[in-house]
Amino acid sequence: MHFKTTLLLFTFFLSSFLGYSQKSFDTIYEQTYHLLGSDPKKALHNTDQLYAISKNNLERLNSSMLRAHILYQYGVHNEAISSLKKADSLATIDKNYHAQAKIYGFLASIYRENETYNLGRTYLDKAVSISKKIKDKNEMYRFQGNLSQELACYELHDSNYEKAIAHLKKGNEFFEKASTTTDKNYQIAINQEIIARNYLEMKKPDSALFYYEKAEKNIKRALAHDSPVLGFVYNGLGNVYTFTKDYKKALLNYTKAEEIGNKSDYSALKQEVNSSLMEFYKKNDSKKYILYNEKNLKLTKAENANKKVIADELIKSLQESKLQNQSQYRKSKLAIICICLFTILITIAAYIYKRKQDNKKIRAYINPVKAVLHVNTDIPKKESGKEYISEATEKGILQSLKEFEKSKSFLNKTLSLNSVAAELNINHRYLSHVISKQKSKDFAGYINELRINYIIDCLKNDATYLKYKISYLADQSGFASHTRFTVTFKKVTGVSPRTFINYLQTNKGE
Repeated sequence: MHFKTTLLLFTFFLSSFLGYSQKSFDTIYEQTYHLLGSDPKKALHNTDQLYAISKNNLERLNSSMLRAHILYQYGVHNEAISSLKKADSLATIDKNYHAQAKIYGFLASIYRENETYNLGRTYLDKAVSISKKIKDKNEMYRFQGNLSQELACYELHDSNYEKAIAHLKKGNEFFEKASTTTDKNYQIAINQEIIARNYLEMKKPDSALFYYEKAEKNIKRALAHDSPVLGFVYNGLGNVYTFTKDYKKALLNYTKAEEIGNKSDYSALKQEVNSSLMEFYKKNDSKKYILYNEKNLKLTKAENANKKVIADELIKSLQESKLQNQSQYRKSKLAIICICLFTILITIAAYIYKRKQDNKKIRAYINPVKAVLHVNTDIPKKESGKEYISEATEKGILQSLKEFEKSKSFLNKTLSLNSVAAELNINHRYLSHVISKQKSKDFAGYINELRINYIIDCLKNDATYLKYKISYLADQSGFASHTRFTVTFKKVTGVSPRTFINYLQTNKGE
C-alpha cells in the first residue's frame, strides 16, 4: 500500500469530521472540502477563515485537520505536521480521543512516507492505544479497521507479508463489528485488495485471486462501480492472470482497470495500470511497451510538475499569510504600547491632579486651624421665634466649652456627652443643644473635630510627630482605633493622614 491507500484512508478521516462540524461552521467547511482537488490555494485560504470563525476547540481542530490534509496532499509535509500538532493540542485539551487517534494515524502515515519510520511507529502505537478510548463503539471499530491498513504498511516496509495480512484481516473483523457503518463493504474491499496484493508478493496467486474476487464483490455491493479501488482490483486480477500465464484474462482485467482510471482520472491508478501494462508487453510487443512507458513518464512528469506548481503556490500563500500575521502582530503590539503609554499618562495626570487637589484641601485647612480650636463666645442676635434656652445660659455654656477645649479633656478616650456635662456642671440637653446650634454638628462630631485639629496642630508645630505611626497618632488624639482615626481625619480634612503628613514633610517652610 502506497500513497493511494494513504490518501483514501485520510479522505475517510476528513469525511467523518464533516459529520461533527457545527451548523454555523458547516457551510464553509464543506465548500473547502470540495475545493481540495480543484482549487487547493482557495481551500487553504478558507482554512484560515474557518479557524478565525471557530467558536470552540472542535471547530478549530477540524479546520486544522483540513488544512493539514490540503498541505499533505500537495507534498508540503512539514507544514502539514505543524497543523496536525496544533490539532493534537486542541484534542488533548478536550480529551477528544477520536480526533487524537486520527491525528496520530495521519502523522504515522506522513512520517512513513518521509521514511522516518521510528518516529512514525511511535505515532502509530499512540493511535492504536488512544483508539481504544473512543466511546462510540461503532466509530472505534471503524477507525481500528482503517488503522489496520497503516499497520500493514509498516509491516510491508520490512517485507513482513504475513503480519501485514494478519493486520488487514483483523481490520475486516473490526469493520464487521461496526454494524451501523454504511460503507462497511467498501472499507472491507480496500483491505481485501491489499491482502490480495500481499499474497501476490508472496507468489501465492490462488490466495491473491480469492481475495481480489472477494474485493470485487464487496465493491459492487457498495455500488462503487466507478471507484478507483475497483480499478486497483482489476489491475491486481490482471497481475494474477499474468503470473499464471492466462494472458487473455489478464488483458481483459487490465483494460477494465484502464477504463476506470481514465474515467475517474485518478493518477495513482493510471500510473499503476500503465506500469502493469508495460510489464505485460515488455517481452511480446515493444511498441505497446514504449507507448505505456511514455504514458507513464508523461503522467508522472505532469503530476510532479502540477504538484510542484501547487506546492509552490501553497508555500507562497503560507509565506504571505505569515508576513501578514507578522504585520498584524506588529500593529497590535504598537497599539498595545500606545494604549499602555496613554494609560500611564492618564494615570500620572490623574495622580498629579489628585495631589494638587489634596494639597489645596490641606492648605485650606491648615491656615484656619488655630481659629477653629477656639470657641466664639459671641451670641448671634436672636432670630424670631421661641428660644430653647436663655441667651445668658447659652453664653455661659459657650464659655465653659472654651475652657474645656483649653484643658484638652477631649483627648480622653472614654469621653461622653454625660461626662462632659457633669464636668462642666451643665444640663446635658442644654450642652447638646448649644453644640448643635453653634458648631452645626452633634457631640461626637464636635469632639472628633477637636481631636483632629489637636493632632494637626501637633504635626504642624512639632516635626517629631511626622515620624510617628498612624496608630500612635490615633492614640495620642484620643481615638480608640487606627481605622476610626483615619476615617474621621479624612472626613474632617478631606485627605488621609498619610497624605497630610507627606504634604507637611514636603512643605516644611509653610
